[in-house]
Amino acid sequence: MLDKLKQLLQRELLDDNDSGDAAHLSVKLAAAALMIEVIAADYHFKDEERDTLLSILQKRFSLDKDVAESLLTEAEHAHKSATDYFAFTSEINRRYSQKKKIELIHILWQLANADQEIHQIEQHVIRRISNLLYVEHRDYIAAKLAATGHS
Repeated sequence: MLDKLKQLLQRELLDDNDSGDAAHLSVKLAAAALMIEVIAADYHFKDEERDTLLSILQKRFSLDKDVAESLLTEAEHAHKSATDYFAFTSEINRRYSQKKKIELIHILWQLANADQEIHQIEQHVIRRISNLLYVEHRDYIAAKLAATGHS
């Protein structure tokens, strides 16, 4: 049973371009881990943030609820074991177009604002991720304004 679940997760979490190599981080997992970085930044992992994240994972990656929950669990584990953002951002830089990177920054702002309050530490984390993804400052600001309803 556990092996079947692992196979399902590998099949669902690896992109079409993924090789299936265990050392190769799925871009979906990398994006989800960065999303967790943002909502965990203020040390308060609130229910509305988790619900928003789960909903985003389902919609963004066209996943059913069980697979999205599994991705979230894997991303939480990856987040806890990571020492920096490099493994996540390097995978996204390899696979995402500039447009998709900007969309990811927009999602990070949505998550930070899920509790209707953006903390300075969340803003700092998004700024660092944005820099590592080579997203221009104007796109970073536009994503923030759009996510907070100030566009």
